[in-house]
Amino acid sequence: MSNFTDQNNDASTTGDREGPATELQSADRRHFSRNALAGSAVLLSLGNRSAWGQTVGCMSVTTLNSFNPTTGMFISAPAGRPEHNVDLAKEIHRISNPPDFLGTDGTYSTCQDPQSLDGICLVKGRCPPP
Repeated sequence: MSNFTDQNNDASTTGDREGPATELQSADRRHFSRNALAGSAVLLSLGNRSAWGQTVGCMSVTTLNSFNPTTGMFISAPAGRPEHNVDLAKEIHRISNPPDFLGTDGTYSTCQDPQSLDGICLVKGRCPPP
């Protein structure tokens, strides 16, 4: 019985069994961490509006759908809401059409906002690749 106990409590035996596995896990974790850092830099740069160039403004598709370019009014809610920028909505409607509101006039482009599920941004220049 003491032989069984000695085997289980022997530090060198336990260390030998876990040593290579622990080293392998550490190497895998370092490799994963390096790749994650490199990949996150790429994703953050594409998802960062300031990396696109000059962003004029962004608006949700729902808000754009509630804007009537003929009357210059939003029909979804009372005026004065911060997201109700009449000039921005007019420009986005001028450059693009519903339902996706994506387009360009050569100087300005409308792009899908990476920080929103239904956002459209007006940028000077071209949209970044998806």
